[in-house]
Amino acid sequence: MVDSSNKKHFIALIGGSISGSEAANMLASKGYKVIVFEMNDLPYGKIEDGLPKWHVGLRDKQEKNIDSKLDHENIRFIPNVRIGKDISFEDLVNNWGFTVVILANGAWKDRDLPIKDIDKLIGKDIIYQNSLLHWYNHKHEPNYKGANIKIKDEAVVVGGGLASLDVVKLGMIELVQDVLLAKKGVFVDLFEFEKKGIPKVLESNNTSIEDLDIKGMRLVYRRTAKDMPLKSPRDDSPESIEKAKQVSEKLLQKYLDKYLFKFNPLSIPIDKIEENGSLKALVLQKVSIKNGRIKTKDGDTYSIETPMIISSIGSLPEQIEGLHYDGAWLKMKDKENYRVYGYNNVFAIGNAVTGRGNIQESKMHGKQMIEKIIDKHLREGDLFEEWLENLNTDLCKKVDDNVKDIEAFIKAQKIMPDGVIENILKKTEDLQTKAGFTRYSDWIKEKTPIRLENM
Repeated sequence: MVDSSNKKHFIALIGGSISGSEAANMLASKGYKVIVFEMNDLPYGKIEDGLPKWHVGLRDKQEKNIDSKLDHENIRFIPNVRIGKDISFEDLVNNWGFTVVILANGAWKDRDLPIKDIDKLIGKDIIYQNSLLHWYNHKHEPNYKGANIKIKDEAVVVGGGLASLDVVKLGMIELVQDVLLAKKGVFVDLFEFEKKGIPKVLESNNTSIEDLDIKGMRLVYRRTAKDMPLKSPRDDSPESIEKAKQVSEKLLQKYLDKYLFKFNPLSIPIDKIEENGSLKALVLQKVSIKNGRIKTKDGDTYSIETPMIISSIGSLPEQIEGLHYDGAWLKMKDKENYRVYGYNNVFAIGNAVTGRGNIQESKMHGKQMIEKIIDKHLREGDLFEEWLENLNTDLCKKVDDNVKDIEAFIKAQKIMPDGVIENILKKTEDLQTKAGFTRYSDWIKEKTPIRLENM
């Protein structure tokens, strides 16, 4: 039975994706009124803009799950409002009257590539992963007005892990697809490339990567193939750890064979070479691994000629003015790791705490992956999708645990006066009207972009 006093508590929740929708629904189901502030049209976060668009089934399943949680009578969804820009965080906390404010805004800011003076080349010869994926996922839409990115032959991807493999895979498919059409007049759907791999598609069209004069992209990683976080050990035994390393190595080789890119291990980017204002080469520091640690040696460097660098080294939380940070990370108040420093009634959940985007967060959750994720055929699609589903299940469990503690705090607070409730309702209704929002299901139907069909 729902406690009727719960209706006198209003909760602000910033971000509506995996962790945000879980927390919102959990609280709404107990009678609390939840206002979800979402900075985009849609609440899907990296499910929409962090997964390459060939993940059709996974994307649709995850987004329907979010919709089922947010489409609730006790949840008021407000799109296109960025806290810290459209509404100041201190105003939201101090003046609106919410019982608590919960941060679930995730990690959207790409880590800076540690190369001096690269800012002038960003968007031209240097592309960050989040920008790349947003372009790739939406460029087919008739009303798309964002960046126009052209994948260049011999581009270098810097990073490691499943997200980086998706990036270099995306780049190679895009590159070969464009050249095949330009030189042979043959169009092949991206889903066919993704399913069959580049060599088989080209063979079926009586051509090859050499015939198309494509040299291919390159993945640069600071460790070895065995060290890539593609398969986590089932336990801490040396045998399990070594087996996981071998599987990671085999999986990378499968990608190399299927998508025809190159791999440079034990290399860290340290500088760039320009020519006439354009990128000419990437300078790399050779490293070694000793007792699990990366070791460098002065002067042991080399360069790779490349017209483009794609950085895939992870994401950080976008910092909100008014909050305190320890470097890049949100500063927390206590050991529970969900109470935000500097405020009594502000909490953080999910990736807003860790700063790790869903697509990069593999090590923490990897032990929960079951053995069938990688079978004897090493099906990389199954690997990624089961990994992400397990990750999100684990993320929601952590959110559930945190929300139970947050609810205990809420119950200890005085119920909100009617005047404060009326003020919140009026302000949020005005924001919805400004955005053109009427009803959640109608809004989702209107704003969901045109999808490519996987035939």
